Amino acid sequence: MNLSNFIRGQVLIIAIVFFAVILVLVAALFSQVGIFLGFGSRGRMAEQATALADAGVERALYMLNQTAGNYYGDLTELPLGTTGTFFITVVDKGQYLKGIVATGYVPNSTNPKSQRTIKVDAIIDSANITFRYAVQVGTGGVEMENSSTINGNVYSNAGITGSGTSTINGDAYAVGTISSPDPFVTGTKRACPTDCQPASQMPTIDYDFWKDKADDGGETNCAGGTCTYSSDTTNIGPRKIVGNLVVSNTAIINIQGPIWVTGNVTVQNSAQIKLDSSFGSKGTVLITDGKVSTANSGTFVPTSANPKGYILVVTTSTLNDAVKIQNSGVNAVFYALDGGADLENTAQVTALVAKRLELENSATLNYDTGLANSSFTTGPGGSWGVKKGTYKFVANP
Repeated sequence: MNLSNFIRGQVLIIAIVFFAVILVLVAALFSQVGIFLGFGSRGRMAEQATALADAGVERALYMLNQTAGNYYGDLTELPLGTTGTFFITVVDKGQYLKGIVATGYVPNSTNPKSQRTIKVDAIIDSANITFRYAVQVGTGGVEMENSSTINGNVYSNAGITGSGTSTINGDAYAVGTISSPDPFVTGTKRACPTDCQPASQMPTIDYDFWKDKADDGGETNCAGGTCTYSSDTTNIGPRKIVGNLVVSNTAIINIQGPIWVTGNVTVQNSAQIKLDSSFGSKGTVLITDGKVSTANSGTFVPTSANPKGYILVVTTSTLNDAVKIQNSGVNAVFYALDGGADLENTAQVTALVAKRLELENSATLNYDTGLANSSFTTGPGGSWGVKKGTYKFVANP
């Protein structure tokens, strides 16, 4: 064999082997690229399906707010552009709690290349406000006269004074002193000079939150500065009332959401401001920039649920008589952090927070223990939102 031919043959063999190795490496590289692109495509579709499911949750919340909670999903899946579709179901889990399940499909549920499900709970705006005591007052203290009675515990960031046969059926705590022998305290008595108590933090209420929620329902401008209701039943709330609110005679105001009154609130002559039964064991807020007063059997009425839902009557007034209750049957919670409260004659309320409190004659305060962890909400027509901590993501095939 010619040497040159032999060498050329060897070179050719080496070239063929080298070329074959290159082909194998290229094929492996393209295979990996294909796998990578496949993963990338699936990852992109998974992200799209998740976004579609999130869109379903947003639609559910929007529809709950548009329909005052009367929404239980759509009967079919809904498209979102050309990306894919989503399907929503909504179920009742409580009076103000709903479960939302939203599933996103790419491109659709019939032939899904990717799908993702998100589960959340939705609740109406609410605030948990703790009223641990029947009476909690600030630096103005508590003054009890004649046969006035507090059925529940009392905490005063000043002193507690009593006269006549005044009684506290519960414990009494004071930063200052508690007079003796009246009021008669059936439970523990802790006060100066032997057992001085620290100032207690008062319950806090976000005034602006409740005013904004009331304002969401629109505004009523009172002719002549006063809105007067003297007969029939009127549903109100959420609503802002610009002026004074007077409810008298046989009128009944049925509260269906927060109310903000820029003037004074007066309930008199057997009239009622009652909480709509749909609130169940939750309450709502009536907030006023003026004074609150009841007289001649004017009342506030809670729900009949067990435990009851109460109206929280809030005044921002700084006057000593910001709250003035002159009759029994006023079953509401009163809050006058910067003002005073006077309970006269047979006045009767459920709980009270004020800068100062004076009880006269046979005034009585009957504490409801359910107020220790009470919830006040914007109502059935309030704003629905995602309940914190309930977002759950389900990765479907």
